[in-house]
Amino acid sequence: MKLAFDPTDPLTLAIAPPANETSEERRVRQEKEEHALQVSRRIDAELKAERIAMKKMRKAVRVLVLGQSLSGKSTTIKNFQMTYAQKSWVEERASWKAVIFLNLARSVNGIVDILSEELEIAQGILPNSDETAWHGSTSGLTENHKSLTLKLAPLRQIERDLQSLLGSGSSEPEDLHRKLTEGRTTLQEFALRSTSGWKSVLEQIRNPSEGKGESLHRVASQVIAGCKDDIGYLWNDAVVQQILRKRNIRIEDAPGFFLHDLDRIANLDYVPSDEDVVRARLRTTGVQEYRFTLDRGTASSLDWLMYDVAGIRTSRAAWIPYFKDITAIIFLAPLSAFNENLAEDPRINRLDDTFSLWNTICSSKLLSDVQIILFMNKIDILQRKLDSGILVKDFISDFQEQSNDFATVTTWFRRIFGKIHRKGSPPTRKLIAHFTSVVDTKSTAQTLAAVQAVILTNDIVEAGLL
Repeated sequence: MKLAFDPTDPLTLAIAPPANETSEERRVRQEKEEHALQVSRRIDAELKAERIAMKKMRKAVRVLVLGQSLSGKSTTIKNFQMTYAQKSWVEERASWKAVIFLNLARSVNGIVDILSEELEIAQGILPNSDETAWHGSTSGLTENHKSLTLKLAPLRQIERDLQSLLGSGSSEPEDLHRKLTEGRTTLQEFALRSTSGWKSVLEQIRNPSEGKGESLHRVASQVIAGCKDDIGYLWNDAVVQQILRKRNIRIEDAPGFFLHDLDRIANLDYVPSDEDVVRARLRTTGVQEYRFTLDRGTASSLDWLMYDVAGIRTSRAAWIPYFKDITAIIFLAPLSAFNENLAEDPRINRLDDTFSLWNTICSSKLLSDVQIILFMNKIDILQRKLDSGILVKDFISDFQEQSNDFATVTTWFRRIFGKIHRKGSPPTRKLIAHFTSVVDTKSTAQTLAAVQAVILTNDIVEAGLL
């Protein structure tokens, strides 16, 4: 039906073309109207896409990954993406090269700093004070060691440049690689002060401004390849290893350790493997949200939202808002930390802190209907510590077992976690626990298959479909 033209209607008058409009004015007006129409259609499309995304998000499986710092939370999420969201994993894998180069450079620079300090003590430049007396003798240091610190100096600039690429203002608050706490030296960690997580960092690396990322990758690769022999000499030198042992430093047990892979990584054609990416370390602060659309397994095309929250004690209050509408919690308990203290509070044993945190989660009324899955993690490092003769009873007073072997220790840990779970959890919630080493991608994939099945079953039950 044709609408009648009403010259008195205000809307009609507002959109009517001006009187005596020239052909050029008409052309300009029509172009503006067409542009406005395209903008309106684009906004409508974006709003529609946002509504669809929000609808899918409401249906998404939400998993909260909890645990103290260095417990393996980010590594678990990377394993999940690698196993079930292969497309996005492949797209991101090459971008982790910058992180791996940074991890390698920091390890080397940390050792060089320690070696330089020992050289200065040996030369009388630094006093062998009470703070450094426990370091022991520095005999065995030669001019070759001093020369080595100079040859590896270019890695210092590579570290700074990679930090700048990964995020401005993201270096640690203290401009040091290490700090002395209770007679132990720990290499200081690089962290991104970002709430956007490592996914956005990788996007920045993939799409750098003015080709900066590509150029830096090339330079870093050339410098590391050029320093390959000197890095290998540094790490394998008997005197250097003796100094590290005297300072109770085992950087090979720390996340982001790649010195054992030097021959493979220090090459111009190096491409990160899945295992490299899983082991790479890039700590972010705050609560990170990672969204995956599964493209493998029985639940393909299903959206998962995984939240990685900062594990330091001062950040745990931020966890509470994420307890709402959570499908499941994966709790990471690093068993190897039984002889370590919290970085933020050296008076507190890390495993004691984990037991306390586990009790809080199990006892929370807000989480009474949430399935909690326990990953007793880092059993590979635990095994090495026990084999080296470190006694659990020297650090955990409640451990009264006669034997210190792996089977006895892990059985005791599981019993303690189970006891806390039974005391705090509702009777209907069963303990689901796995011994894990999340840097082992093959065994972790099998564990995640079992975890996914539990989470999906729980999600279906909550929806009333089972």
